Amino acid sequence: MPTTLPKPIRVRDVGDLYAAIPHLMGFHPTESLVVLVLKDHLVRVTMRVDLPRSRHRGFLAAQLETPLLEQGATEVILVVVCAPSEHMPEELPHEPLVTTLKHKLGGVGIDVVEAVWLPSCQKDARWHCYLDLDCHGTLPDPQLSTMAAVSAHEGNVTFESRAAMAAIAALDPPDALERRSALLDELMTSSDEPHPGVELHRVRDAINAVQDRVGPLPDTEVVALARALAVPEVRDATLGFAALPKARLAERLWLELTRTCPAPERAEPACLLAFYAYQRGDGGLVSIALDAAEAACPGHALTKLLRAAASAAFPPEEMRALARKYLASARQLLRSAQSSSGRSQS
Repeated sequence: MPTTLPKPIRVRDVGDLYAAIPHLMGFHPTESLVVLVLKDHLVRVTMRVDLPRSRHRGFLAAQLETPLLEQGATEVILVVVCAPSEHMPEELPHEPLVTTLKHKLGGVGIDVVEAVWLPSCQKDARWHCYLDLDCHGTLPDPQLSTMAAVSAHEGNVTFESRAAMAAIAALDPPDALERRSALLDELMTSSDEPHPGVELHRVRDAINAVQDRVGPLPDTEVVALARALAVPEVRDATLGFAALPKARLAERLWLELTRTCPAPERAEPACLLAFYAYQRGDGGLVSIALDAAEAACPGHALTKLLRAAASAAFPPEEMRALARKYLASARQLLRSAQSSSGRSQS
C-alpha cells in the first residue's frame, strides 16, 4: 500500500527529498522502485515495489497505473535504489524500466517529472538523474533531515531494512505458542459463551494499561485477549479505537499479541495492527502485519479485504472515516455490557 504523511513537511532541495525516503517508507529500501506521487507541489503518497525482471517491466507499469489513477496522480518522481551498473554514469541501472514507465504512465496522463538512481539512502550516496546526465548530487545525512525529526516526534522508527522491520513481528518460541494454545483450548471448552460487550471492555482495559504496564503480558492475559478478539463483533468494534487518542498504545498491544498469540487466533491482532497502521499511512507496517495474518490463518476474510484495499491504494483517510464509524458500534457494545451487568445485579 502507499505510505502517506499526516501533514506537509517542507524540504529545501531535491537532495533532502531523496534523503527523506527511508522515513517515508519506515525502512531503508534496497533493490526497489520508489514512486513519489506529487500533487500541488507536495509529495502526497509514497509507493514502493521490488525492481522487476526485464520481462515484467510492462506488467509493473500496468500494476502501478490503477492505484496511481485512483490517487488522482498527474505527476510522479521515480527513484530506483540499487547497486551501480558497470558503465556509470552513462548507463544507469534499470534505464529501460524508467523509459517503459515514462511511456506507459504518460499514456494515461501521469507525467514522470523526474527519475533518479540511488545506490542507497545513506549519507553521501551519489545520485544521478535518468532524464538529464548533468543532473546529479550527493545525499545529505537522512538522520539529520527535517523528515527524521518529524518522524521521531511522531513516535515512528526507521529501520535499516524491510527485514529489520519484519523482525518486530517475529513470533515467540514454538513452546510458548503451544503452551498458550493449550490454555486457549481449555478456556474455550470450560467457560460460557463470551458476551461481546464484556470482552470489548477487556480489550479496552488492556489498551489503557499499555503505557504503565511493566514486562510482557502473562499467558493468561494473552489467551483471554485472543479469545476476546476471536469474537467477530469485538474485533470489528475494536477497529473503532483507531479513532481515539490512544490508538498508538493500542498498536503496541496488537504488535505484542501478533508475536504472542497462537495461530489461527493471531490473525485477529495482526489485522488490527494492519488497520491501525493503514489509517495513519504506514504502508511498510501494513504489509508486515498482513503477511503475519495470512501466515496464521490463510483465507482470513478481513485479511483479504485489507490486502485488497492496500493493493488498490485505498486512501488512508477513508480508513480513518471507517474507524470513526466503528467507534459508534464500540460505544454501543460497551453500553450493552453495562446494561447486562445491571440486570444481573438486580
